[in-house]
Amino acid sequence: MNIEQKQGDALSLTLSLTIESADYADRVKKSLNDYRRNAEIKGFRKGMVPMGLIQKMHGRTALLEEVNKLMSEGLNKYIEDNHIKMIGEPLPNDELQPKIDWERDEAFTFIFDLMLSPKVELTLTADDHISIKQPKIVKKDKEEYVESLCKQHGQLTDVDEIEEESFIKANLTQGDKSVNDTYISLKNIKDQDLKQPFIGIKCGDTIDVDVVKTFPNGVDRAAMLKVKKEELDDLNPLWQVTIVEIKRFAPATLNQELFDRVLGPGEADSQEVFMKKIEERMRNDFAPESDYRFMLDARDYVIKKCALELPDTLLKRWLFQSNDGKFSMEEIDRDYDLFAHDFRWQLIRTHLTLEHNLQITKEDVMSHAMRVAQYQFAMYGLNSVPQEHLEKYAQSLLTNEKESRRIIEKVEDDKVIELIRSLVTLDPEKVSFSKLREMNAQKN
Repeated sequence: MNIEQKQGDALSLTLSLTIESADYADRVKKSLNDYRRNAEIKGFRKGMVPMGLIQKMHGRTALLEEVNKLMSEGLNKYIEDNHIKMIGEPLPNDELQPKIDWERDEAFTFIFDLMLSPKVELTLTADDHISIKQPKIVKKDKEEYVESLCKQHGQLTDVDEIEEESFIKANLTQGDKSVNDTYISLKNIKDQDLKQPFIGIKCGDTIDVDVVKTFPNGVDRAAMLKVKKEELDDLNPLWQVTIVEIKRFAPATLNQELFDRVLGPGEADSQEVFMKKIEERMRNDFAPESDYRFMLDARDYVIKKCALELPDTLLKRWLFQSNDGKFSMEEIDRDYDLFAHDFRWQLIRTHLTLEHNLQITKEDVMSHAMRVAQYQFAMYGLNSVPQEHLEKYAQSLLTNEKESRRIIEKVEDDKVIELIRSLVTLDPEKVSFSKLREMNAQKN
């Protein structure tokens, strides 16, 4: 076997690998003997089929298999022996690859492109400055935060007449058909001209409604008429709607009841104390937003400082091939900058992990899996899940290869970010809660 190397640019190599008959002849012969030993063909005893027939039946398959094995082994050994640090897998070079005639050729040449991993050179000291966001709690932020709490703890109250965002309980009739005690939210009526006839009417009043025009969403309309969605087409759209109840969502007011519900009984006995406690809570809520912002800024800083060049053309080709054509080259070109940014970070993260001997323990991984589990339960309103259930769910996450890899990468991310935080100078920057959230949202 002969392998020739040609340097493309600083980040790419082209390998030409030629396999001669002397390389594969014995292997093909052994493969054909294995076929012969296991062949069961009518008219011949097992293992006694003539080799000529075996050659005719399996010769090309055996040749392909053994040449491909030799090619893979040869490539891997060459890369290992020459200490080539590469990205991804060798890419077949379709432009330079000579045509192969598997029936007549005795020597086979294969051409591959290799993407070389750029060398990461990064030293972080106190001379490196990265901004760290600190809370600047302004009046507007506190007002919006309290307004959100009031909405969160609000409730429906009875009102005398329908308003813009009222909730209605109504009876619908159409000849001898009736639908009783159905619920209608005026929020779901997007067309103001269709909403207007409801405004101002009271309990006991009746209006005629075209439910198809007024409630174009089939799922909502089926729920309101208490039928299956597929039955809607058979119904007359005109109904008489008689109002039974009218309710309005009323935010909670700033009183002792709200103080106790938000902070716990006895934690605040006045609006002044309540607002101080709320500011403390906002500062606590600020911390994860600030940490997230620092992570983004730290990544951007080290990526810019390293200024790693990438084999862009080959990387795009690798993305296209490794995804089996799920993404077009146009889509890859469009999103490549985002991919390249993340890929540079992965290279830098790996470098810092090895350079500073950062260890990821089973306890680290399990701890993060527990946080993921707790967050997922909280999304469904389950905030007090027993510890043993959290542990069991966390363990199930770690048995999923994709989830486990994501968790381990996040643990490594966190350790590297904390390392960067410990090495550089942090420049405090006061920023409002709303501004910080706006900044973070723009990065998502």
